[in-house]
Amino acid sequence: MDVPSLNKNDYTLFQKYCEKTIGKLTEECVESFRATKDEESRIKLIYDNAGLLPITVEENNGKNLEKHNRKKSRKDYDNALKAYNAGIIKCPQDSVPARELLTILISNRSATYFELREYKRVFNDIDYLTEIGNYPTHLQYKIWLRKAKCYNALQNERLATEAYNEATESLKHSKLDEATMATKMKEIENARVNKTVDPVKHEVVPSVEIGVFVGGKEYIAAHPTITFDQDPYQGRFARATEDIETGTIIIEENPHCAVVDASHVLTNCQNCSISVDQPIACSSCGNVVFCCTNCERLANKSFHKFECPIQQSLFASGASINCSMALRIISQKPFSYFRDKHNKLRDYMKDNCKKNVTKKKVYRFDDYDNVFFLCRNENMRTKEDLVQYSCMAIYLLRLLKFGKYFPFETKDKVLTDDELFISALILRHLQLLQFNAHEISELKNTTPTSLVKGLLTNYENATIGAGLYPTLALFNHSCDPSIVRYNIKNKMVVRTIKPIKAGDIVYENYGPLYTAMAIEKRQETLKNNYWFECLCRPCVELWPMFDEMNENDLRICCQKERCPFVFVVNTDDDPFMTCEYCHTVTSILPHLKGLMVLDEILPLAEALYGTGQFESAMKKFIEGLEILYKFMSPPHPEMIKIQQRIRVCMVHLGNKSCAYKVKL
Repeated sequence: MDVPSLNKNDYTLFQKYCEKTIGKLTEECVESFRATKDEESRIKLIYDNAGLLPITVEENNGKNLEKHNRKKSRKDYDNALKAYNAGIIKCPQDSVPARELLTILISNRSATYFELREYKRVFNDIDYLTEIGNYPTHLQYKIWLRKAKCYNALQNERLATEAYNEATESLKHSKLDEATMATKMKEIENARVNKTVDPVKHEVVPSVEIGVFVGGKEYIAAHPTITFDQDPYQGRFARATEDIETGTIIIEENPHCAVVDASHVLTNCQNCSISVDQPIACSSCGNVVFCCTNCERLANKSFHKFECPIQQSLFASGASINCSMALRIISQKPFSYFRDKHNKLRDYMKDNCKKNVTKKKVYRFDDYDNVFFLCRNENMRTKEDLVQYSCMAIYLLRLLKFGKYFPFETKDKVLTDDELFISALILRHLQLLQFNAHEISELKNTTPTSLVKGLLTNYENATIGAGLYPTLALFNHSCDPSIVRYNIKNKMVVRTIKPIKAGDIVYENYGPLYTAMAIEKRQETLKNNYWFECLCRPCVELWPMFDEMNENDLRICCQKERCPFVFVVNTDDDPFMTCEYCHTVTSILPHLKGLMVLDEILPLAEALYGTGQFESAMKKFIEGLEILYKFMSPPHPEMIKIQQRIRVCMVHLGNKSCAYKVKL
């Protein structure tokens, strides 16, 4: 899962806030809190004492008219773009002069993109300033001329002609003197006739094979061969109903909610999480960016209209990303949505979810009920832990009040019944997010790093935010996972990293891998963060870490069907081995012969990988891995190396930072 859990190490201010709140509780109140059984009772008990953390808003909500109202050198393109981007983000939009300045900044950015011959970006910016609508009339001819030259470069003669005509017409409204206007008219006609912009050479971009994912009838985000079972020890878990090949997409799921973390709010779209280097600004705050005007509209129609006034305060408080998600689950839906569920959900919370839950025919990512009933281990929590979470929930409720989420008048020191209900939901979200949230990531360049012995990488799959994926949340952990995860925008794509047999449990990974972390450390990490003792195969069988493995040692299964015994043999050993469990004699010669095919497959796979042909390389590596699993049993260093190569190929199909360059 890899998303930091909500604990006292995540936020210094909140820890102090909680300590002060606890210090103000009377002995009677503490005893009453220990006896509480539901979220609402906890919120009510400490609400009056939990208003210590102030809600502060940055002056002008991050906007500044003067700071970026200065000339930029367009010849230094990189720095010019950075300056224009910063100006666009921070420029206010609450007056005609401010919006006029914004459109000029956008126009200047489009001019810079024109010089860089990035014509699609030029059109994006022209559409953007047109939508704002305050670009000075006397400068309109510049936009039309730039647009015409772009169409020329793209060899669209009809649209170029229309744009040149508009440029000529707009020139009449300029403030140029007659001589300058005549010169400019000649420039337009010269560009029209001589086509002064060199045409763009259309590069052939290698196509990536992307099949249409079709989910199951019940779990629509999961492959039809994936089902979900439940038992008292494992809870809910994923299982294969048929054999599944390596590389199969088994989950494609949109998030129930997704957020960008504090360090990426000005580099990634607040709505879809994609990396942004041509930002669209929020009209009211300078604290977020969007990748396009459509994402801006969708965000403001949903959550951002409530979060806009409070986001800076949330970040300044030191709240973890789980807090942002707990808030977003509420803010992305109108209050009426939760009010309609009020009685049913309140009954479940009062009874601590002991009532029978009616199973729905279709399990959807956007169904709040599927989020509400995710595992939260409430009965394992200490009362001190619940006090901290309650304090957090109260602060997040206060932020919602400040952001005018509720369709009625609110007071910070007054807790109405409706507000109590929403606060209780937030408290529940904070608990379940600790165990069910997943990181959202993108590829970024970094200095060469050794992932496993003999394999170097010049990238990292860096976390830029987090999301809640209700179907993926049902998968359990193994230190030898069955899957690889990556994001396309904020959608989660899950693919198998090994062949899976019918009936096998399909495992994901919560962070610790047996290849890189000793068993003691893995167990400690999982107990601290997720509160369970891991009994996966690497932990039970004490598999060695990668650096401890011997490439000459082969693990070969007994040839008798259903026999669990595995031989650990060396290529120099006797080719006939007697099973210690069932006494069947197994020959290793067919296995050695089958593995010889790898001498042809793997060099070709490496050659494709080395030239950045990830889709083709992945197919070859998968072919090699299937052979290894057919004739050997894990663990083995060659399996790990190939899986790592497959993982690199897969994540290259997902998000990339705008600055990312393939370096192999």
